[in-house]
Order: sequence, then structure tokens, then C-alpha cells
Amino acid sequence: MFKLNRLKAKFRDEMFFNPAVRRISNTVYRGLLGKEGKNVKEYCELNSRKSLVAFPIFQLYTLEHIRDLVDALKSNERMHPVLFTTTKKIPMTRNKKKEIFRFLSSRYNIVYNKNIFAYPWLKSVSIKMFFELSLTSYGCEVKCPRVLYTHGMAGLNFSKDFKHIKFVSKYDAVFLNGPLHKKALLTARGYYGGELPQMYEVGYLRGDRLLKMSETFNRSLFLESLGLSDLPTVMYAPTWGDFSSTTEWIDRVVEACGDMGINLLLRLHPIVLTLKAKWKTGGVDWNKKLYDIERKYPHVRVAMSHDIDDIMLASDVMITDVSGMALEFLTMDKPVVFLPAPRYFEIYGSERPEKWCRPDYEIKDMAGLKQDLRKAIEGTGFKFPVDELVYNRGRVLDVMVRRIERIIQDEE
Repeated sequence: MFKLNRLKAKFRDEMFFNPAVRRISNTVYRGLLGKEGKNVKEYCELNSRKSLVAFPIFQLYTLEHIRDLVDALKSNERMHPVLFTTTKKIPMTRNKKKEIFRFLSSRYNIVYNKNIFAYPWLKSVSIKMFFELSLTSYGCEVKCPRVLYTHGMAGLNFSKDFKHIKFVSKYDAVFLNGPLHKKALLTARGYYGGELPQMYEVGYLRGDRLLKMSETFNRSLFLESLGLSDLPTVMYAPTWGDFSSTTEWIDRVVEACGDMGINLLLRLHPIVLTLKAKWKTGGVDWNKKLYDIERKYPHVRVAMSHDIDDIMLASDVMITDVSGMALEFLTMDKPVVFLPAPRYFEIYGSERPEKWCRPDYEIKDMAGLKQDLRKAIEGTGFKFPVDELVYNRGRVLDVMVRRIERIIQDEE
């Protein structure tokens, strides 16, 4: 089954990244829905005196990584952001898209074909930069510089699979979030070859937002809203799929935190709660499992509906396996306790950020988990240095805006 899933994923990759396939589908879309393009042209014409920077929002989480930049450009005298997304009117994905756009509208006041537009219309407007957070073929029709940033800090920061390094040469620049990002790109190139575009040491925008929020965050009030006392607090945020620690470790994590008299916030990956495939969920009904845990243990709260920033800020320690969220947590200068993930490293290799940021030993049992938790809470445990994770900590937004402006100016 695993090999079959890998073959399916490979086929999807080939189709998704193929610029010819993208150009054909875009042409068909524009032909069928020509009236839809009117709004994006009018929107861009209203801001035509500024340099337009296009941002793709193909998944909800990508917006969280750049919304500070998008907001900054809205008030910039020389540049203005334009958001693009996957098409809404394709029958196969219409119902799923309704939920996404309902969320974007309620939380961010982002409305389809009003201030966020379908990718095929990129060709119809004059943009000065296409700023992506993941490898795609969506920008294959644009003539401006294409810049690749990041939607996380694990893997290559836009893909787990180092084989995807072959697609990076399609970009004009890469914005690096930190030393591990640069090391991962160079390591992937060493394995698979290929040319890398110009790389700029920019920093991790989301990490800076967490740093700023920590200055005013009311931890006691947040814990009180959950019905928890102001005690040491741990979040458990594992990854999903065959290499997740959830099935094997969640009961031990709950028990260890209970024995130690500390709070536990459970934040499982949304995939294990929303999808049914056994290889993604481990064959467990996690919604029922979490409900039973929370009902049985007074020190545990299921924190799926709460803002992830609040959960991270309220937590003193994070427990995970190979979730990319661990590196974000480390940027706040907080400790992470890492559980084993042998299957993950067997598949993707150990020369990668998720391994470089870990201690050189693995937790084997409950005693080891408690020991590492205790040391982390006391401040004597393993903690990866922040300056080895991110560039320009505390001033990333300014560095990023200046670099974008300079690239645009060099093209004019």
C-alpha cells in the first residue's frame, strides 16, 4: 500500500509541476470563465501606480507565514500585494473550496474574486514579482522574477522530499529563513545536482511574529480560559502518517504529564482528524480518542480549535516527533522534547533539519520521556541555539521588504 501511495504521489507531482499541463488548463479556464477575469484586472488597475507583488495562497496555512508581509505592502508607498489562489469553480473541488473561502472571509476579510483571484488570471495582469511559499507551476506564465520563500522550517522548507530540489532552478531567487534552510538546499543539491538561484539570508517572518506577540501575551488568562491552572504547560504536536508518534506515544505522554502534575495541550495534525485512510490516521478514530482523553484527565485539553500561536506562546515545552512546528517553537528559545521517528528518517534520510536540530540520543521509554520533560521545564535540558535556526531575528520584515524592492528595481 505504501509503495502504491508513493507511485500515486509521484504521478501527481509530475502532473502538478508540468508547465505544459498548467498552461493548457489555464487557457481552458480563461476560455470558459472569461467574465471572472474582469475583477482582477480592475483590482490591479486601481493599484497600477505601484509595483504589484503576487502571492499564492493555495493552502490556509501559507497565509499565516506571510500575512505580516502582505499587510506591510498594503501600506507601502511603492508596492502593493495581490493574492491568488486555486480555482473555485471546478466541480470536483467546489464543496471543499466553500469551506476554505468561508474561513478566509470570516477571519481575514478575503473574498474570492474581490481581493483574491484564481491563478489562471496571473497572465492577464502586470505584476512585478511572483512570491511563492512552495514549489508549484502556477507561475509558469508570468514574465517577472519568481521568488521562493518558505511555509515552514522542516525539510527544504517547502517540501519534505529532497528530490524536489530539481524544481528550484525555475526560480530567480530563494529567500532563506536560516542556516538550516541553506544547509538543506546545499545538501539536496549535493545528492541530486541541479542549479540553485541567488540565495538571500532574510529570516523567518512567522518566528518574528511569535517573538513580538510574546511581549504582551497573557499566559495566565489563556490557561484560565481553558480551565487550567497556571502550571508548567506542555504541548504535544506530532506529525501525521506512517511516521507519526501519535499511536505509540500519546497515552504515555498523557500519563507522564499527569504523573508530573503539569498541563498538557494536545494538538494533533488536522489530517489525522479529517481523513480516513489508515496510512494517514494509523487506523484510529482520533476524534473519539481525544474526546475520551480529555474527559478522563483533568490536566489535558484538546487544543484543535484554538489559535496555534496562542498554544505555542502558552506552552513551556513542546513534545513532537518530526513536526515542522518544532523548529518554529525553537525560534522562541523554548525547548522541544523529540520522540523517535525512525520510519520518517528511513524514508527521507537523516541529513535534514528535523535531524540536525535534535539531540544525539533517542527517548526509549516513559522514564526517558519524564527525564527529558523535567530537564526541559527546569531549563537544564537540550535546546538548539536560536542563532543557528534563523537569520535577522527581530527585524525580518524590514529585511524582506527592502530585498523585494531591490529585486523589482533591478528588473526595471
